[in-house]
Amino acid sequence: MTESKRPRPPSPSPAAAADVSKVLDDSDLLWEILIRLDFPTWLVQAALVCKRWLAHASDPVFLCRFEERHPPRLLGFYAESACKGLQQFVPLPGLPPELAPVVRRPASFDLTTEFYWNTSIEHCRNGRLLLRHTGYHKSIFKVRSPLNLARDGAVVATCPMSKFADDERYFGHMLLPDDSNDGLSVNFVCSQREVFAKVRSFRDGVCHDLRTSGSIMLPARWKVSTMNRSLLHDGNGKLYMLGTTGYILGLELASTSLFFIELPDEVRYERPETLQLSLRISHQAVHSGVYLINLVRFKILVWLHSTDGNNTGTWVLVDTICLSQAFGHLVKSGWESGSSCISLAGSGDNAEFVFLGVDDEIFCMYIGSRTVEKVYEMEYKNDQLFRIYPFMMVWPPIFPALVQRHDEEKISEGLPPGALHND
Repeated sequence: MTESKRPRPPSPSPAAAADVSKVLDDSDLLWEILIRLDFPTWLVQAALVCKRWLAHASDPVFLCRFEERHPPRLLGFYAESACKGLQQFVPLPGLPPELAPVVRRPASFDLTTEFYWNTSIEHCRNGRLLLRHTGYHKSIFKVRSPLNLARDGAVVATCPMSKFADDERYFGHMLLPDDSNDGLSVNFVCSQREVFAKVRSFRDGVCHDLRTSGSIMLPARWKVSTMNRSLLHDGNGKLYMLGTTGYILGLELASTSLFFIELPDEVRYERPETLQLSLRISHQAVHSGVYLINLVRFKILVWLHSTDGNNTGTWVLVDTICLSQAFGHLVKSGWESGSSCISLAGSGDNAEFVFLGVDDEIFCMYIGSRTVEKVYEMEYKNDQLFRIYPFMMVWPPIFPALVQRHDEEKISEGLPPGALHND
C-alpha cells in the first residue's frame, strides 16, 4: 500500500481532544510529564513534537530539575593497560534497551584508527575524548566525539615541546574545549623548592593568550602522581590534581593562583594507585569541592572536601564500604588471601561509581546503591591495569532544530543523523 492510500488513524472525539488539550496546554502539567521521562534520549524525541515542547524541554531551569532526577548515565569505558595500551571502547553490560542503540556504532568509538606514533587519552568527559598525539618536537590535541560524528576529529591545538632549565621538571595538561571550541592548556613547572603554572588559551588551534602564576613552595618530595595524572576541572574555575606526598595541587583560573590541599591524616601516606579524585559537581559555586576515594585493603573510604572562596575547608569521611560484602560473591575464590592484585582504576563525578581491578577482572560499583557488576575480563593474563576512562552520556542534550511543514509546527520526518544519540 502506498503512503497516500494508508488509512488515517481515527480522529479523537471532541471530548477526548478537549481533555488532552487541558493537560498538554498547561505548561506546569507538561513539565511534570516531561520530567518523568527516564532517559535524555526520550527527552530529545519529545522535543521533536513541536516548538512549544522543544522550548520546555530545553529550558535551563527544567534541565536542572531533569538532571537531578535522572543523572547522566555511564555508557561504557576505555581501559589502559600494560599490554593493550589504548583499548577499544567497552560498552557497559546490561545497558537498558533505550540506551543500547547509542553505543552500537563501534567504528565511531574506535581509537585504533589513530595513526600517530604515540596516542594517549588526555581527558574523557561528557561524551567526548581529548587525545594527545605526541610526535617529534610537538603534540597535537584532537577531540573525538563518538556520539556526534559531525563534531568528531576537531584539532584543538598544536603545541611545540616546551624547553625548561636543567633543574626544572614540568607536566602539562590540555582541558577539553567548551562549546566554542576554545581550548586551555596548563603547564606546571617545578624546581627543587617551588612550582608555578603557565596557562594558555587556544582558539582555532592557535595560542591567543599566555598567563603565568606566581610561585608557591612545594611540600617535601612532592611530585605529580603518574597513576592519577589527569587535571580535574570543577566547572567553577578551579583545577585539581593529586600528588604523591599527601597533597592536592590546585589552580584558580580567574586569578591564576596556585594552592595546596592537604589530604586527611588517615590517607596521607597511601600509595597513589589506591587513591582517586572525584569532582563534586554542583550548580552552586559555594558547594564546589572534591571527593577523595581511598582503597584500603578490602575497604573503600570516601572523603569529601568542601571548599569556600578562599580554598579552605575540612575533610569529612562520608562513606565506608566493605568490599567482601559488596561484591565478594562475584570475585574468584581466594581473592582475600593477599595474593590477588586489587587496584582502584577510575571513578565518576560526585563519587557516584568506582572501577576496581581484581587480578584480570574489572568491576564497576555504584557507591550509593552498592550495586556491583563485572564489566570486563582482561585479554592477557597478568596484564597490569593502569586506568579506566569512564564514558558518560552527553549532558545537556543537544536538541535538533525544528522545521515548518504544512503550516504546522512539526519536525520533518527525516531526522538528522545522531538526533537520538543525545548530541
